[in-house]
Amino acid sequence: MRILNFGSLNIDYVYRVDSFVKPGETKAAQSLSVFPGGKGLNQSLAMARAGLAVAHAGKVGKEGGFLLETLRKGGVDTRLIETSAIATGHAIIQVDDKGGNCILLFGGANQDIDEHYIDRALAGFGSGDMLVLQNEISS
Repeated sequence: MRILNFGSLNIDYVYRVDSFVKPGETKAAQSLSVFPGGKGLNQSLAMARAGLAVAHAGKVGKEGGFLLETLRKGGVDTRLIETSAIATGHAIIQVDDKGGNCILLFGGANQDIDEHYIDRALAGFGSGDMLVLQNEISS
């Protein structure tokens, strides 16, 4: 059995704030951290860390190379991931002093998935293989 995770690839921009920004307000963040993210990327890494062989399908923009490197270093097969002319999906995440968060998501290249790409990605998989999906890519 082989596993194909057809999922999102995002860059997470995490801003530490004392409180969330309100409409019409501009405020300074305490810090900024940048992380690889997306439910799909996180799932692929978790499966690989659990010892499963997993291939990831999805799309990134030109600036998404570090997401591919993160997956490769984590033991995920990235040969099916394509580069899109659209920017990599990303999330702007505010985290307050109490640990609460507010997230603004830009789907970006995750929304650039069409039937032709789906057919190419699925071509090497069949009966007895597993397909993992989440709700952050094109419908």
